[in-house]
Amino acid sequence: MFKKILSLFKTQPELASSITASAPAMPDTGPAPARMMRSRRKSKSKHEAAWISEPEEPTTAERLYSLPGQYKVLSDLLVANPKSRSGYSQIDHVVIGPRGIFVIETRNLTTGEIRGGRREANWTVSTSRIKMYNPLMQHRGHVEAVHAHLGDYKRIRMISMVTFTNRCRISVDPAVRYVNSDELVIYDHELVETILRKTERLEAEVPETLFKEQDIQAIHSLLSSANCTEPQTRAEHIEKAKGIK
Repeated sequence: MFKKILSLFKTQPELASSITASAPAMPDTGPAPARMMRSRRKSKSKHEAAWISEPEEPTTAERLYSLPGQYKVLSDLLVANPKSRSGYSQIDHVVIGPRGIFVIETRNLTTGEIRGGRREANWTVSTSRIKMYNPLMQHRGHVEAVHAHLGDYKRIRMISMVTFTNRCRISVDPAVRYVNSDELVIYDHELVETILRKTERLEAEVPETLFKEQDIQAIHSLLSSANCTEPQTRAEHIEKAKGIK
């Protein structure tokens, strides 16, 4: 049948011309395959946009667990501190290394420029009218609380570290931005590198102060035993800490 129709058009070209002329004109929007590809791309991009999100930044604990195996990490410690109004100090993270102990306070400030001196009681944040109490001074109480629970290891070097997110800007005393200081203010993404660099510096300064694996484990056990895990005590501490703040 198809062959017969085709032969009819070939023998009567005027019939084919009249059919073509009478057909409605189609808009010239480019080759059909190109239109299909554009349509597919557009729908694909919309579909992807619904699923794509910003990758989550690693937590401080996740960063610390990337340290070499000889380092021991403790997080969210609540240890007795008679000098504190609540009777306890809550420490975000403690890292026990072969040359010293790093006591870490994390601040989740996400915007603004932080300004302040090492000995100034109050620091400023450009996005807030409220001044920030010098976090290094506040953190000294945490360092002392950890030190009090070290038993026979009280001569170990203690390094205080305060971290801020890289979404804010640190414009503080340069002395606390270098690893030669035992009080450091850094960005959270610098944390692991700073601990390793500080360890190297301590090794160069006092090479004889090397703690062996059993010493590091003993310190870890001392601090783990001092950690209060009782939920009610922790809740009471948080409420009292809010009042102090």
